[in-house]
Formats: sequence, C-alpha cells, structure tokens
Amino acid sequence: MARVESGHHEELRKCLAQLDLYQHSLRLVGQKLVADAGTSTTVVSDTLYEKSLQLGEDCSTTLRRLKDRLDAEDLRQCESTLERVDQALSRAGLAREHTLLVVNVWRVVEAVEQFLGMVAVRYGYTTLSDRMTVVEEEAVKAGGVPFAPSLGWRVQATGAGREALRPVSIPAWRAIPRWRARRLLNPGLLLGIVIVLSFVAVAIAAPIIAPPEGEDPYTMPRSSYRVEPEPPRAGHPLGTTEQSFDVFYGLVWGSHIAFRIGLSVTAARLVIGLAVGLVSGYYGGWLDAVIMRVTDAFLAFPIVPATLVMLAFFGPLGLASLAAGSGVDAIIVVSLVLFGWMQYARLVRGNVLAERSKQYVEAAVTLGARGRHIILRHILPNIPQGLFVLAASDVGAMVVLGAVFTFLGLSGRRGLADWGWMLNTGRNWIIGTPSNAFQYWYAYLPPIAAIILFSVGWSLIGDGLRDVLDPRV
Repeated sequence: MARVESGHHEELRKCLAQLDLYQHSLRLVGQKLVADAGTSTTVVSDTLYEKSLQLGEDCSTTLRRLKDRLDAEDLRQCESTLERVDQALSRAGLAREHTLLVVNVWRVVEAVEQFLGMVAVRYGYTTLSDRMTVVEEEAVKAGGVPFAPSLGWRVQATGAGREALRPVSIPAWRAIPRWRARRLLNPGLLLGIVIVLSFVAVAIAAPIIAPPEGEDPYTMPRSSYRVEPEPPRAGHPLGTTEQSFDVFYGLVWGSHIAFRIGLSVTAARLVIGLAVGLVSGYYGGWLDAVIMRVTDAFLAFPIVPATLVMLAFFGPLGLASLAAGSGVDAIIVVSLVLFGWMQYARLVRGNVLAERSKQYVEAAVTLGARGRHIILRHILPNIPQGLFVLAASDVGAMVVLGAVFTFLGLSGRRGLADWGWMLNTGRNWIIGTPSNAFQYWYAYLPPIAAIILFSVGWSLIGDGLRDVLDPRV
C-alpha cells in the first residue's frame, strides 16, 4: 500500500525516478556491450566505455542522495545496494577485458533493479519497466504489437516527464569515483600542480618578497648604469643584468605577467572556440559548413607569421596595453587569441556531434525544449572531454610565445619585469670570458629556468588530466 502523500515523499519519488532512468540507460548500454561481445572484434567503443562508467557513477550518486531521504527500515537495503554498485564500478574501472566490463555493468543494473523492486512501490512510484509492461499488454490485447526497444525507451523518457528528465540531462557535482581518484596520484600531475602552485605563491607574495620602488611594479629597479652584469650579492640575491636591473625582482614580478598572458589568452580562446563549436555542431547544415570553412581559413595562417603581419599593420603600440603600466602590448594578445581559437572550436564541435545524437537530447527535443535551452542546459555540461587538457597545455605555450615576441624586441619596453625581456638583455653574456665560459650565468639562466619550469608545469598538468579523464587509459 502506498504511503501517505507528503512533500518529503514527493522529493523521494523524484530521486527514485532519476535512479530508474539512469538504470534503464545503463541497461541499454549494457545491451550494446553484449552485442559487441558477440561480434568478431572485442574492442569496446570508447563512447560506450565512458558512458557505462558515467551512468554507473550517476546511479551511485543518486543512491547516496536517497540515503538521506529513505525511512530507517529501507536505509539498510540502500546501503547494501550502494556497496554492491561501488564494488562493481571499481572493478569495471580497472577492467582490461571486454567480458569483465560487461559483467560489472550488469552487476550495477541488477543491484539497482532489485533495490527499486523492493522500495519503489512502498513510496508510490511505478518503475518504467512496469509502465512499459502495462502498455505492451494493452497493445497486445488491442491487437497491436509490443513497442520496439528504441521506441519504448523514447516513450519511457517522455512519460517520466520534465521533472524526472531534468536531473538526468543537467549533471550535478558528483563525488570523484575511487578508480578515478587513484589516478589523481599520478606523479607527473602532482609535480605539475606543485610547480604551478609555487609560481602562484610567488605571484601572490610579490609585493612582500620584492617590494616595488616606484609607482609601476612592472618596472625593474636599477642600482646603477653599469654595462657589465654583476654577480649575486647582498640586496641582489640573483645578481643584476646589464644596466644593473635586479634579476630577482624581474623573476618575481614576471610571474604576474606570465599568468596574465597565459590565462587571459587561453580563456579568450576557450570562450570563442566554445561558442563557435556549440553553434556549428548543434545546428549543422549550411551554417556548420560556413563556420568550418572560416575555421579552416584561420588554420591556414601560422600563428607567429600572422602575429608579425598584425604588428606590421598596427605597430607594436597600435592598441592600448593589456594592463596599465605592465608594458604588455595588446596587439600580441589579440593576435594570439585571433589565430588560436580554432582547435577549441573543432574539439567542441566533435563533442557536440557525438552528444547531439544521444537519447537524452532526443528526449529533450520531444518534450519541446528550444535549441538554445538544449545547448546551454543539456549539451554544454556534457562536452568537457579534452577541453581541460587542451587549456592546461595552452597556458604554458602562450607564455613561451609571449616571451619569444618580447625576446625579439617586438613587444615590451626597457626595464620590463618580463622573462622574455630579461633573456633579451642576457643574450650578450651567454659566452663568458676565456677563463670562465659561465661567468655571467646569472644574466640568462634564471629567466630560462623560469620559462621552462612554468611551461613544463602546465604541460604536466595537461598530461595528468588526460590520464585522469580519459577512460581509455
């Protein structure tokens, strides 16, 4: 007998409906995995592999939410089911054979199905399987035929209503599964995080460890006008460059410019590429063809020659600086963004094309959702594959490119606390005296080390994120 209606039980039924939809979606993926196992090849599709693990995590997350809502007599059953699901997911995440993956997927389906069979009726919820059984029986009695599996799933999703469908299509913050948490201990990823956090700490503490001596903190202080660099000494722990600019001050405040260039350029590229890729991938047709041809046209221009052309047209100071007093020419930043968003657009477009054909998008269309709503609320949260990896690797690359232009004298100004400009002033002292070839190491090695460490740190984070987020690894 169904329990007395209440707001608490209404919320609980929504959670049960969400768990039921996840379980049915996982069942469909499991059927496809079984079909693949019967063919001549045993290679599991990357999409199916990732989707099965994701749906299993969704089931686990929903069961955890139900623990806070179930009555005491059903709590034990929920905890037992959650333990079985987590064990199966852990084994599926480590499975290297097709058969083991399929077995653990069906263990999750079986555990959730048994749980719903024992709990759903007591809270007044009818599972999708029971609904479809009734519909098929009525169709047979009327002289019709049962629904095809694909059509049946569409009817199930539609019949569940907007309230049941919305939690499925709008992902919430989920706990990191144990099999993926173990990959976060990747030594390369940890080393990259430590390196980047070290630069962050230096940038934050810059006013303390290297106090500015003037109004512009990005201007390196100088102690004299001596041409020859001077070695480390009291007050100048890393020595001075030619014209007596302090090397330590330049390294510390150069981290500000490095983060400004790397993060601003990467963020602008990501936003443009995301917008272009979403529109192109979802709407398709002639719009997709036009956008992709424009993207290909931009890809035809190598970024360094294209930036040089823009500098030739507008000049190094043709636009306002990126930040007042920093000396970073915005024309360099604009060119790095203008000729670098294409790879993001192509990546996002490919992910959108993969998501657009999935059943949760078709269900949203069937329910009458508009295109903009589907893009922002359903597709956008489900297409981050590869974006974080690409963005993390891009931050270090942008700093290297910015240092190249400053080193060549195409950007910046004398005395700028920038690693590229410091390397420019130290290039004349790479070859020391006949008696000591490395006599002036402090003039060029510190900025070289800073550039290399900064770019390597972000590259390690990108590679580590790929290992964590890529289900094929």
